[in-house]
Amino acid sequence: MILSIARKEFRDAWRDGRFRWAAGIILVLLGVAVLMARQQIELGRAERAAATGMERDNWLNQGQKNSHSAGHYGVYVFKPVAPLAIFDRGLQPFVGNTVFLEAHRQNQAAFLPAQDATAMRRFGDLTAAACLQLLAPLLIILLTFGTLAGERERGTLRQVLSLGVHPRSLVIGKALGLGGALGTLLLPMAGVGIYALSRIPGIDAGGDDSWLRLSLMACAYLLYLGAILSICLAVSALAPTSRASLAILLVFWAGNTILAPRLASDLSQWMLPTPKLADFDAKVQEAIQKGLDGHNPRNERLQDFRRKTLEKYGKKNVNELPFNFQGLVMLEAERMANEVYDHHFGELWDQLEAQDRVVTWTGLAAPLLSLRSASTTLAGTDFTHHRHFSVAAEQHRREFVKVLNEDMMNNTKPGAHGGVAGRELWEKLPPFRYRPPTFAHAVSVATPGLAVLCLWVVAGWAALFFAAGRLKPN
Repeated sequence: MILSIARKEFRDAWRDGRFRWAAGIILVLLGVAVLMARQQIELGRAERAAATGMERDNWLNQGQKNSHSAGHYGVYVFKPVAPLAIFDRGLQPFVGNTVFLEAHRQNQAAFLPAQDATAMRRFGDLTAAACLQLLAPLLIILLTFGTLAGERERGTLRQVLSLGVHPRSLVIGKALGLGGALGTLLLPMAGVGIYALSRIPGIDAGGDDSWLRLSLMACAYLLYLGAILSICLAVSALAPTSRASLAILLVFWAGNTILAPRLASDLSQWMLPTPKLADFDAKVQEAIQKGLDGHNPRNERLQDFRRKTLEKYGKKNVNELPFNFQGLVMLEAERMANEVYDHHFGELWDQLEAQDRVVTWTGLAAPLLSLRSASTTLAGTDFTHHRHFSVAAEQHRREFVKVLNEDMMNNTKPGAHGGVAGRELWEKLPPFRYRPPTFAHAVSVATPGLAVLCLWVVAGWAALFFAAGRLKPN
């Protein structure tokens, strides 16, 4: 009985001209979005590879100079493009993709793509994720709003129930049939996505986990669309008319896709306000000069370090030390500054991740929020992945500054402020190589969002079964 109902609903869905037209439009948009994103990723990767090579040449060929000056000359490192940005760009357009590494200062990523965008950016990007998150629920509403309410209005519901069909068998059959119609629509899109992803250079390299991430991302979207489908059928079963069902579902769609993201963002900022950039920079510089507790001035700490060093080596003057004390001071100054950076940047990043968690759990009121959290995490375009890159870039900065300061300390005369170094030293500094977080790390971060989506599926089907129990002909 259930399979017969499912086959009937599947045929009716594909015979509906409105569904075919809407499905065709969404399919075209999905295809265009994926293919355009693939071109952008290939272009972005080529640009980054060229910039990385040019930056390396600039560093190696900077000529002879003071090693301390070379620390301020610095290097640029570039954030790689995540392969799954082909589906979900996430925060990628709104966070920097280039970090300037220099002595004494931890810089944040700069050159945000959104800065070069027009005012149309506020309407969002055409991505596969946006189509599935915003347009696919509209298609489900179009397909389901009159499924049960319409039959009640036409009087066919009375006839079906009078034949002894159990209400729950009826709604399960309709859900399977409509779900099959939607699945048939998405299968070609899945093929296009897999093809586009497979054509990205290096995607099959050892250690790449993009296919695992894509599989789990597909599960997240199936949970989301399954929850929407069950909710729509439940509303159609309970609404007195098709018009009432459509109105309720459109209000739900608007609240879920338009209102909820903005309210969740404002809520997270209200609960966990972040400082302004100017205030944050001022606080960091003050901590560098006065210490984290505000009562340990930098000059006093360096004087104490000088005294302890002389006592350790039994000398009365730094020029009597068997190395250049200036280099050792640079190492100690960097260590003290790094403590400040770790503290303040760690607090800021923890706060931003806490804001993300607030938005994710707000998904209990709107499933789109949890889906976005899981989708961007699995795509590698969320803040957690950006933080991982920023930490890796900062670690590289510290290593390359350490090499320069140790060269000043061990290979220059006492009292000299850096001496003169050349390509032999510059080649000791390896190029920046970034390895993104593992699949296990992404799963651990995405778990809350996936859990909330599972709750929505359970709640949606529970509501559908409840509605089936109350299903009446009129």
